Parts: sequence; C-alpha cells; structure tokens
Amino acid sequence: MTFDIKIINARIIDGTGSASFLGSLGILDGRIAALGEVSGEARRTIDAKGQVVVPGFVDIHTHYDAQLLWDPFLTISPWHGVTTAVIGSCGFGIAPTRPSGRDLILRTLERVEAMSLDALNAGLGSDWPFETFPEYLDAIESRGIAINVGVMIGHTPIRLYVMGAEAVEREATPDEVAQMQALVLDGMRAGAIAFATSVSNVHIGFSGKPVPSRLASRGEMLALASAVGQAGHGLIHYNVARDAKFDDYLAMHQASGATVCWTAVLAGQLGPWRHREVLEKNRELRRQGYPIYPQVACRPIVSEFDFRSPVIFDTWLLFSTVRDAPDEAARRQIYADPGFRHAFREELAGRGNRDAFFSGGAAEGGMRRASFALTELSFHPQRADWVGRRLTDIGAETGQHPVDLMLDLALDSDLQARFRTPLVNFEEDEVQEILQDPDVVLGLGDGGAHLSQLCDACYPTYLLGHWVRERKAFSLEQAVHMMTARPAEIFGLSDRGLLAIGRPADIVIFDPDTVAAGPLERVHDLPAQADRLISYPTGIDRVFVNGVELPKPDVAPAEGWQLPGRLLRHGRAAS
Repeated sequence: MTFDIKIINARIIDGTGSASFLGSLGILDGRIAALGEVSGEARRTIDAKGQVVVPGFVDIHTHYDAQLLWDPFLTISPWHGVTTAVIGSCGFGIAPTRPSGRDLILRTLERVEAMSLDALNAGLGSDWPFETFPEYLDAIESRGIAINVGVMIGHTPIRLYVMGAEAVEREATPDEVAQMQALVLDGMRAGAIAFATSVSNVHIGFSGKPVPSRLASRGEMLALASAVGQAGHGLIHYNVARDAKFDDYLAMHQASGATVCWTAVLAGQLGPWRHREVLEKNRELRRQGYPIYPQVACRPIVSEFDFRSPVIFDTWLLFSTVRDAPDEAARRQIYADPGFRHAFREELAGRGNRDAFFSGGAAEGGMRRASFALTELSFHPQRADWVGRRLTDIGAETGQHPVDLMLDLALDSDLQARFRTPLVNFEEDEVQEILQDPDVVLGLGDGGAHLSQLCDACYPTYLLGHWVRERKAFSLEQAVHMMTARPAEIFGLSDRGLLAIGRPADIVIFDPDTVAAGPLERVHDLPAQADRLISYPTGIDRVFVNGVELPKPDVAPAEGWQLPGRLLRHGRAAS
C-alpha cells in the first residue's frame, strides 16, 4: 500500500485512555489506514520522534455560529489542536432568523455573548444565505469549513423566529409552542446534534431583557425536548449557570430519552468546596442510570472589561442606571457621582442592600469581593507602569479606595481603561477535584464569544501544559481522553475522537515538553476592525483534519488548498 502520509517514530495516544505506544500511522484518502506497525511507501513521511500523536480535540462548547460564515477556520480553536467544534451552545445561534428579525438576533448576541455588533454586521453583511435552520446547515456545507462542525439548534433563535420581540416579554401560547416544537424537530431531522437552551440568570439580551429562552414555561421546555426524542437522536444542552436544577435535568431526559449535558460546575461558584454537593447529587442520578453530565472548565474564568459596557456587573441592580444610560457621557456622570461610588463600595464590602442583585446574585456571573481583591489593571493609555498590577496594591500606594481608583482610571482614560478580574474557577485544588470527577465532561472553551473580554478557546494546550506537565494532575493519556473520545461519545459524534483504522484522520502532533497556551494578546482582526483577545500555542507542531494539514496560525493557505472540514449532520460526516 502507498499512503498519502505516513507519520513515523511517534508516541501514539489513541484517545481511549489506554497507555501510549511507540509506532507509526498511515493516512490514505483522509482516513487512518494503518496504525502501529506500518509498512509501505508514502507520498509524504513525517518523522515525529520525541512528539506525541493524538486524535484531534473535540470542543463541545463554542459560539462560532456567526463567525464561521466569514472565518471558515473558526480561529483560534484549530491553533490549539481542535479539529471538531460544537456550535450553538447555551441555545444561542443565528438560525432560524427571518430577515426582519436579524437585528434582534444580532443585538441579543451583542449583549449576551459580548460580540461586537459592528463586527457581526460587517461579517454577515445584508444578504444572509439562509433563513431556516436547514438552510443554515446547507450554507455551512456549501461555503466550506476548515475543521469539523456539529450544530445544536438553539432555543433563543427558535423563540425569536416564532414570537418576534415578544419572545423576551412573555410565555408562549400553545400554538406558538407547537410551532417551536415543529421547528426543533425539523432542525434535528436536518442534522442538528442537539437542542440547546439556557435558563441562566446572567444571560441578558437586547435592551437589558432576559434572553428569550428564560421566558419559557416548563411545558414549553419539555415540548421542545420531546422533539429530540421524536427525531430519534441527539442530546439536550442545558445552561443553568450557578444554580443546578436536577429536577429539570431529569424531566428533560424523561421527555426526550436523550443525554443531558448541563453547564456548569465551577470552583467557587457557591463558595469553597461547595461543588462537592452538586457533584454528589449528579452522581446519584448517574448511579440510577440517567445519562446526565455536568460540563466543567479547566481554566480560571477571567473577564476583561471596561466601563463603556461593564457587563461584569449585569446582575447588579446598582448598575441598572448604567445599563439604561443613553450614551457614554451619561455613564461618565454616573461613575463620577459620590452616591454611586459609596453604594458601590458598600456592596463590595458586603454592607449593601440585601436585594442589590438580580436573582442569582453577583456570585453567578459578576464581580464578588473575592474577585475584586484580585482585580488588576490590564490597559490604560497613560499608566502603562500600573498595567498588570492589582488595584488593591495601587490603591494602598496612592491612598485611594480601589473602587474610586478603578472609576478614576476609567474616567481619566475616556473609559478606555480595561480591568481583568477572575470570577470563578481560580482555586486550583478545587478545580483539580472537579476535573478528576468521573462524571464530568470538559468544555466551556466559549470560542467565538466574549472576544474582547476573555479567551478560553486555548484550553486544550492549557490542559496539556498546566494540568499535565506542570501540576501533574493527569497523565497525557487521561488528558487526551478528556478532550477526544469522552466529549465525542457524550455528544454523539460517532466518527470522531479516536485514532483507529478506518477513522477520519483528525490528528494533532505536539511536543509534550513545550505544549502550552501562550499569553493573551489583543488584536483588531475581526470585521470592522473590532478587537478580540487571542492566545498563540506553543508546542503544537501539526494539525490534520480529515487527512489534510492545516496551515500554521496566521499563515495563508497554499494556492489551491481546499477546506477539509465536514459538517457533522446527526453527529457524523456524510460518506
């Protein structure tokens, strides 16, 4: 046999969790044709001595729904070894959308996922190549993608499609529920891998309204879940943020017969070590045989924000006047007001109004006292000497309360100053315990969302560099399994996540001694020159999708290069 590509002298990890072995791998017609002992010639041979060869990573939580229409590489995920991405997380997406509803869906994404409205409008243009969800899948397929994509059909666009602006005002009528149920069934039959929804109190959409899915009655939720059961495949992705809702998970499973993956369990969400209670409750459901899995993150959830749009304070009633302010001049007046500053200091000191937060409280998605103590300045046009330093330390030197310091820095920079604060998941002993729980599934990369605030799409290289090499919390085999076969199996991606003969050749080659996620950098490479945070990897040598090597980050493809990704309808590429 003559292979297209032969990789030799490799340490091979197949994704199952089994021990690695030294050997070779042969690729022919986009699939793995030989593994282990490989004889025969090849048109191209790659010597992987000293490196590890693994299946491409599967990221089950991304928001590239709009971005992939102008960026078929879904950057930055493939830079870090992701060869399969699931989009439509939390029930947010862009299909189905009527032409008259485009503004509402984009304004929803702008608010809830902190996407630049200018970038969305410039990237998507005025002539969207779809209206319905099946047409959206067709558009992805016809335009091409660099990596594989599985699409979840989202509750928020479904609700907006049926109810328009009233989707954020009221419950649906029985007729509207029936229309939504039919749309979900249609989407599942067209190839969606899941139905996704959110009841998270931190998910706030256009005009400060709850995202549409939060207005759904239990009857509506169960009716849409039952459409997954009617389709005969797929799962339920259910975002609850802070407050686990085990009765809901069970009801959604019973209505659909489907696996339920819920978001999220994070260290520090409920207080020190309280994740143990949540995991034990989920473990009891697993003991009873229910396919219910919490989704978790391996990186601290760190938000970078400014006071032009301080979404980190979305759950604070104190900031309702900021949200309602007509322009930046009005916001600046609020930030300068002594009464506002006093109330701000009182809230952070724990002495404020007991009803100072919307349902769920600041601990669910906004800044808390523990977070504020760790908040640092990340950008200021005139105070580069303070960048990277904690506000508490600067305030101690200048004699200012950190709240006043933060607001002064915002005002004297014309609200350009940015601040970085860890929200949850930064107590590493707790994070490790969560990650090591046998019932969880790793995700929450959030690629494509919150682009100017955070960047966690680099979590695969972070897991390999920090948790495997530096902290030694996992073996390489365990970590690879967590990012390949495990998420693929739970999400029903039936032909991804393993190195095995006959499988698609989604492959990552990396150096275990150097693999890591690089520091965050701010760039302005989105449409309309909008900014985002990115991270370049180290130690990733090559990434293959369906047997085709992807270009290195920021390197243009060779002339004639074809996008190799596949749309995974029903969890599998068409043969």
